[in-house]
This record gives sequence, structure tokens and C-alpha cells, in this order.
Amino acid sequence: MVEIKKSYPNLKGLRRHSNACVVTGTTANSPEHVSPSGLCSVCLKCGTCEIGKKARTGRTLFPEPFGIAQFSPEKRLPFIDDIQILPQIIGKEVIFKKVDTTSNIGGFKCSAPLSVAGMGSTIVAHKHGTDLAIGSAQAGIPMVVGENVFVTYGEKGLKERMKPYLDNYHRRGALVVQANANEFKINVPEKAVSLGAHAIELKLGQGCKMGLGGEIKFKSSKEAEKYEKLGYKIIKTKEGYERHSSPGTINEQIVRDMLLKCKDLRVPIWIKIAAGKGIIEFLEFLQKIKKKENVPLKCVTIDGYGGSTGMSPWLVMNEIGVPSLSVMQRINKRKIDYDIMLTGGFANGMDIGKALMLGSNSVAMGRAFLIAANINKAKGIVNFVEAIKEELGMLCATQRVDKVQLLKERKNNLLALSKEAGKMFGIESEVKKLL
Repeated sequence: MVEIKKSYPNLKGLRRHSNACVVTGTTANSPEHVSPSGLCSVCLKCGTCEIGKKARTGRTLFPEPFGIAQFSPEKRLPFIDDIQILPQIIGKEVIFKKVDTTSNIGGFKCSAPLSVAGMGSTIVAHKHGTDLAIGSAQAGIPMVVGENVFVTYGEKGLKERMKPYLDNYHRRGALVVQANANEFKINVPEKAVSLGAHAIELKLGQGCKMGLGGEIKFKSSKEAEKYEKLGYKIIKTKEGYERHSSPGTINEQIVRDMLLKCKDLRVPIWIKIAAGKGIIEFLEFLQKIKKKENVPLKCVTIDGYGGSTGMSPWLVMNEIGVPSLSVMQRINKRKIDYDIMLTGGFANGMDIGKALMLGSNSVAMGRAFLIAANINKAKGIVNFVEAIKEELGMLCATQRVDKVQLLKERKNNLLALSKEAGKMFGIESEVKKLL
């Protein structure tokens, strides 16, 4: 277990700002006197800040220790906590322990509207892969095996991530294997289905780095040659190598061709994309392709600001993207017949409830499950899901509904705590208009 504080001896008094941060291992000489730019108000040109580190390395900065710890952005945007839930006064009695939390997600019956988000070939995800698989299967929720597992660890490694789930599966949840643009070209979806995957997820983007690809660092030149032959971008560094996945081109024709190829696998298809410019157009042409070609598209995961397990450039994490909750105000006006799953910064049952009340079908979490697995292995996953179900039951009781899916689209019981949050999420910010 990594002790972060030992990695950074100069934590005392360190402020969060744009030019020095514990995440990048940089410091400000005068952290209590920092200008809006992030530079010290009196700059001594000492070079301990992010500018100094870039001057030495010639690279944008990634979170450290890379591949071991988890990170997410810190920039303050209107977010989940800026939404308050109003209780429903008139209605029937509901006992929270008797609330039905079962949900349909992407073509599968699940114990709760919750999924383990795709976590791929990173060290931390692979370390906890078995516990994540066993725990999520026993809890009856889907688990997505993320990108690059096959190319990094081979067929044996992919089996090791999949088998514990399949061995503990009891007709609730689903094992979903993700494939990025590189993996699609080398037939990873076909391999995953042959090994027993219940569904496949095409990763076309994610919230913290849409247009970029998954990154890892490694030292073997032999590995570098292997990845390069498979179409990955390899960057040589002083410490070894970086591998960057191809982000792929996205347009209607390319997505159509991908979906038609996956249609032949005869399993439900999921897609992962970022919350960003063009998302509505993207969802609309997915609906058109699904209807015209009879493609078994069952779920689109929209990944927004606030998430990530840390394998992204620090500035990209902070400066790009919007919360996935914010897209629902426009999606609700469209006629689509596949599920919408939101991810990016969710951590508890109330978060999930707010997402459902805004119109989504379910939520995916990544880092929360890694924490649960690190604390109590597979049992930690099961316990965490039970706690989430209890919280959802309590929320349902305040809304006087006995099924969690009845929370869907009850946005009129949500209050934005600021005008900015109201505009971000498309809900009322004046309490008098809701009472």
C-alpha cells in the first residue's frame, strides 16, 4: 500500500492551485501568497512549481506515483453536491428496507442501478481484478473489464480477470469486456465473447481525455516493440516508455461499421463516450443505426468530469469536460430506446438517486470500488453495494416510492443550490417555485 505522504515531504501548507500540487509532486515557495495564475505572488524563480518541472522535462505533467495511486480532478465546477433533494410530503408509507432496488441495465437484470466502471490494464486495477470480479458477481451488478487487458497481459491475463466473475455469477449483473480502437482492429471483442463475456463495450472515449487514449508507463523495449506493432503510440522517456492508445476517428459511418461487425457476436453491445460537444448528435445517430440495422445496442455510458483512476495528464483532467449529470437535460428530450449510464465522480447512493431523478437508468463507479476492494477484498465490494442499496432505499422512502426505478425523471424534486448549478443541470434554483 503506497504511503502518499512519504512521496511528498513538502505537504505542509500546500494550497491547491494551477501551478503546484501534491498530485504532480510540485510546490509553491509561498503557498499562502499565490496569484490568480498559480504563480507565487513574489516569484523567486526556484523552479519547484509545475513550470519548473516542465522546464526540466519538456513534458506535460501526469499524476504521480503513476499507475499505483488514484487521482481525479480538483477544479471546482457545479457538481452532485450542489443538488439538494426535496422530500415528498404527501404519499404512502414506504419502509426503506423493503424498497426494490433491482434494475435493468444494458439488457441485464441487476440488484441495483450500479455497475463497476471499466478499469483496464493499470497496475492498481489488475492488482484488485480478482476481488472486483468476485465481489461484483456476488453483489449482482455488472463489471466492465476495461481496455488493454488482452494486449498487456495476453489471453491468460484476460481469462484471469473474467473467470472469477463467471464462477460467481448467479443471473444478476453481467460481465462486460471493453475494447478500444486498437483492440477492435485485433478482434478483442470476438476473443472476449469466446471466453464467456455476456456483453462487449466499445470504448470510443472517456470524460477525462476524450480524443486521447489510455496511458501506461513501462521499461521493456521488447514490450515497446509489441505494442507498436499493435498500433499503439510509443514515447521513449528517460525512465523507459509510455504507451498511448489510439483514440480513433468517430463519425456515423465508422460507428455503423463497428456496430454491424459486433452485431454478429450475438451479445448486447454497450458503448462508452465522453460528455462533450456533439454528444446529442452522437446519440441520435446511434439510435438511427440501431433502428435501421437492428443492432443490439443496449447501453451507452456517458463519462464526465470528476472521475478517472489517474492515468491522464493532470491539466487535461482539470480543464476538459463537464459533469455527466449535466447532459441529461437535453437527452431527456430525445427518443432513444437504449439505456443511459452515467459515470464520473459518483460515490454513494444519494449520488445515484440524483442521477436517476435527472433521467439516467444507472450509474457506474470506478475508484470507489477500488477503495472497497483494497479495504476488504471481495467482501468489501459486496458490503459497499449493500450500503448503496440501503441509501437508495432511504431516498426512495423520502420520495414515497417502493421501487428505485420510480425515482426516474423526478427532477421536480431536485433543488439547485446556486443559479450556476441550476443552469448546469437544468433544475430549479429557487425553492419557493418547488414547494
